[in-house]
Amino acid sequence: MGGRGHRLRAGRDRGGSSQEPGAAGLSYVVGDVTQLPSANLGMFDFFLDIGCFQGLDTGQRLAQGKGVGALASPGATLLLLSFGPSRWRWLVEGASQEEVQTAFAGWEMLASEPADTAGLGWPMNKTAPRWYRLRRSA
Repeated sequence: MGGRGHRLRAGRDRGGSSQEPGAAGLSYVVGDVTQLPSANLGMFDFFLDIGCFQGLDTGQRLAQGKGVGALASPGATLLLLSFGPSRWRWLVEGASQEEVQTAFAGWEMLASEPADTAGLGWPMNKTAPRWYRLRRSA
């Protein structure tokens, strides 16, 4: 899932020809993360969001959560990285655990852990980034 353009990149094993050496059976889809069900992508067991969710407004976050839920197999895992809300939100954006939980209703919060800030410059290293691990309820 991508940033401000709300891009989605979905990799899927289709059991056919590869698009890159060593990537047998993968295909890539670019789409709008706020309109996932209309992309007809099928069902998934794992979702990874590194920085997309935090850049969305409340309505877009709810749409992403609903869309991911529609594509999630029972027991699917979501791993989401987000900067935390801070006074620099206008520069870096961010989301709280409550905002993540609200958008992903029907998902169980399994873990919320601090993300490593080594190598991040100011102000990103001041935003308390977190990894969230959620599981789709059956």
